[in-house]
Amino acid sequence: MIRVEDLKRSPEIEAAGWGNAAALVDARGLTIHGWAFGAKRTATAVEVRSQGEVLVQMPIGIERPDVAERFGSLSAARYSGFMATLRPTTAGASSIDLRVVFDDGSSLALGSVEAEAEAEDVVEPGRDGNGGWVFFQSPSELSRVLVGRQGWLFLRGDHNDANGQHTGRVRFGDQDRRALARLLETRAALAREAGTTWLTAIVPDKEMLYPEHLPAEIVPVEHRPVHDFLAIAERASAPATYLLGALQEAKQAGDLYLRTDTHWNYRGAYFAHCAICAELRRLGVEVDAVEEDSIEWWEDPFEGDLGGKLPHPSGSVDLKATLARSWGRRVYDNAIRNHGRVMIHEQDRVKSPSCLVFGESFAETLLYFLKESFGRVVFVHTSMFIRELVDIERPDVVLSLPIERFLIKVPDDVDALSRLAETAQEKGGELPWAAKG
Repeated sequence: MIRVEDLKRSPEIEAAGWGNAAALVDARGLTIHGWAFGAKRTATAVEVRSQGEVLVQMPIGIERPDVAERFGSLSAARYSGFMATLRPTTAGASSIDLRVVFDDGSSLALGSVEAEAEAEDVVEPGRDGNGGWVFFQSPSELSRVLVGRQGWLFLRGDHNDANGQHTGRVRFGDQDRRALARLLETRAALAREAGTTWLTAIVPDKEMLYPEHLPAEIVPVEHRPVHDFLAIAERASAPATYLLGALQEAKQAGDLYLRTDTHWNYRGAYFAHCAICAELRRLGVEVDAVEEDSIEWWEDPFEGDLGGKLPHPSGSVDLKATLARSWGRRVYDNAIRNHGRVMIHEQDRVKSPSCLVFGESFAETLLYFLKESFGRVVFVHTSMFIRELVDIERPDVVLSLPIERFLIKVPDDVDALSRLAETAQEKGGELPWAAKG
């Protein structure tokens, strides 16, 4: 069985705040739990290390009424709890160290515990070392949140293993490469047959635009699946652009993504819009981007899809935009959530070109600007390329807008419109077009 000694508390934390921790052995493994908060800085996470390796950063945010009762006048005390379970990878003794991480990126030692695992305790073998450990789980939704620096939160444990892609652990297999090549070749041929300009504009993951705010243990590699996608697209004569470069240039203007959400804000969407219009002009489509001096920026409190996963919601602000004059008007919305949603915008004045957008959640913010640059914009929430809609709409431009971390799963365009209609019906909605077949 796993054996542990009482956790030894470090005096370092007393210089910057308060905290304590304990270790519990149960059927799941070794659970580290406790509480911590700062006096003048906000404590955001507790970092767990073993043999110099960072195992996990546990978000601080679990409600601790007992701590609140003890420190009644300090509001940070109520949601100061943390918890995570570790499992041994090898038998032997080792020291597990805990450090409190603050919102300015600094950290202080909280304490350490001596633990020993026997051979029968090892449930996840395969790592070298004596007495190594691996992170197993956190309670509730905490396991989905990766706490970064300066109050930035990132996604963890998603189905596409974004962190695995970013660090080089997850790559395209040979079969997926071949499938992706066939898909892009087919889409490019369909676009040529329809006489439309097709562009794939890849939305960069937040982690790639703000790697400086990632935890120290997450180190992105230079070559990732997105670069394989771009190379395959080039060979398939399928125009594609990765929006990372344009957004990196715009970072000095202010935050482009929300600190507690996976998505970009309106400023990020705006600079992506400018980059897309520039690329379309290079492809021969006369389209103008919205002038920045016509935009009024304003902030709105926003919890975020990551901040909302914490037991004590960690909020930030969403930067939004108001145009001095807007031409585009929404004329249709089936109000379906996510996959299957359709929105159509048209302008009161006669203006071309027209645009058909196949994309995901990032596209909805982008539409605020696209509707000003195109006379008609049809948005379909899907990763597919639906040939029937190209024939029906006859757009000047077809824009595919995939999110970087989703590229690893190659879409299937077979019977796309029928499948999309089925999805809409399952959600209690419908499409504005009739599905054939």
